[in-house]
Amino acid sequence: MPTPNSAPLAITVDAEGEVWFTESNVSRLGMFDPLSQSFREFKIPWVGDMWGIAADPRGYIWFTQYAGKGNISPGGNIVAGGTGRIIRFDIVTDNFTSVTIPTNSSFPMRLTLDQSGRVWFTEFLGNKIGVYDPSLHLMHEYLIPTNSSGPSDLTFDGYGKLWFSESYVRQLGEFNPVNGNFTEYPLGAATASQIVSSPVGIAVGKEGKIWVADHGGNWIVEFDPITQSIVKYPTHFPPQSVYPISLVNDLLTDSNGRIWFSEHGGNCVGYYDPEARSMVEYPIPTGPISTVLWLALAPDDNIWFTEWSAGNIGVVHAESSVPLSVYSSTTSIIMTSGEEITIPFQIKISQGIAGNGTLSYSWGSYNPFDASVMFAPQYPLLGNSTTISAQAKLTVSAETKPGNFTLALGIETQTVNVWTMISVEVSSTPPSNSTPLLVLVVVGVALLTVPLLLRLRRRNFHPTSGSQHSA
Repeated sequence: MPTPNSAPLAITVDAEGEVWFTESNVSRLGMFDPLSQSFREFKIPWVGDMWGIAADPRGYIWFTQYAGKGNISPGGNIVAGGTGRIIRFDIVTDNFTSVTIPTNSSFPMRLTLDQSGRVWFTEFLGNKIGVYDPSLHLMHEYLIPTNSSGPSDLTFDGYGKLWFSESYVRQLGEFNPVNGNFTEYPLGAATASQIVSSPVGIAVGKEGKIWVADHGGNWIVEFDPITQSIVKYPTHFPPQSVYPISLVNDLLTDSNGRIWFSEHGGNCVGYYDPEARSMVEYPIPTGPISTVLWLALAPDDNIWFTEWSAGNIGVVHAESSVPLSVYSSTTSIIMTSGEEITIPFQIKISQGIAGNGTLSYSWGSYNPFDASVMFAPQYPLLGNSTTISAQAKLTVSAETKPGNFTLALGIETQTVNVWTMISVEVSSTPPSNSTPLLVLVVVGVALLTVPLLLRLRRRNFHPTSGSQHSA
C-alpha cells in the first residue's frame, strides 16, 4: 500500500475492473488500477473502521463506517457507543456524502446492493438489518427476532430473499423484503458433528444452497434451506506454532460455481468445486498471518483480497493452472467408532514442481483426535509429470461421537494445496457382549429344537405297503 499502516479491510471491484478498498487506520478510500498498476487514495472526512463496501453501476462507491467511542479493529474488542454511517463516494466528482444510522451503537458491518440500487447492511451490535434508498433518501431498520444475534455478512438469493449470518447465536437468517418477515435456521446445534460455532461470510451457490464461512472453525459449510442439512468441508490445518485452526472468514461464488474463501488463521485464499468435490488453497506469500479477511470478485473472475495487518492487497488470477490434482474412487464411507479402513487414491502431476510434497488430511470436527490418517508414501517427489498411487489408512477414534463428517485427503506444497473430499458416516460401536450373547442364544435354541423335531418325526411315522420311510 502507498500509505504505511493503512490497514486495508473491505474490498470490491467495479464494472471497469478497478479495485476499491477501505483503509481504516488512516480514514482513506483506496483505488488500484490493474491496467496501469497505479494507486489513488481519497481522504474521508469522517473517522472509523470500514468493514463493508460495494460499487454500483451509476459511478458510486458505498461503504460502512463505525466511529467514535465504539471503534474496533480486527482482533480487538467490540465496544458499544459508536456512531454508524453509510458513506457514498462519487467517482466523477471525488465527493463524499454520509447518512447516519438512527440506532446508536449499531456497528454497520457488511453491505450489499439490490437490483433497485438500495443499500442493505447488517448492524452487528444493533441486531438489525438496515436499508437505505438513495432515490428517496429514506432509511429503514428491521429488528432481528433473536436478541444479540451478531448479524455479520449478507447476500441476496435468486428469489430476492436476503440471507445473513448470525455470528453470536450460530444461526442463518432469511429476510423477505416484500413483507418484512424473518426466518432463522440453527446451524447444527443438536448434532456435535455439524456445529458451526461462528458463521461470518455467506454466499449463494448453485441450486439455492447457502454457503457459510465458519470463523470459529476450520471449514466452509453447505446449508440446504429445503432439508436444513449441513455439510462441512475442511481446509488445511495451519501449523500449531501459527494458529490451531484456519478461521475461514469470507465467501463468494464465481461464474463457474466455485466457492472461494479466505483463511484468516490459515493465511490462504482458496476455492471448493462442488461438482468435482475438490478444494484448492493458495498460501499467501506474506506470512505467517497477513490477516486476509475479505474477498472481491472482478469481472474477469480474478479474486482480489486485502491483508489487513500486512498492508497489502492481492489477487489470485482466474487463469492460473493448478499443477496437481487428487482423485479417489471412494467418495463415501460408513464406519463405526474405533474402526480402521484403507483408502486408495491418486495424485496426478501435470506440471513438475521442485522438491517433495507432503500428503496430509483434514477432518470436519472440532476434536483433532476424532480421526487419524497414515499415508504411504508420505512425501512423494513432484519433479516429473506422472501419476502417483497412494494409500491413506483412516482410523476413527473409539471416542468419536456418531455423525456425518467430511475427510479431506490431499497434498500440501509451498505454492498450492489440493484436496479431494470423502463423506464419512460414523455410527456407534455395538456393545462388546452382544456377539457372544447372540451365539449362546442360537446354540441354545438349536439344542432344544433338534430333539423336539426328532420326536415329532417319529410320532408321525406311518409305514404303508410297498414302501418304507426312514427317519
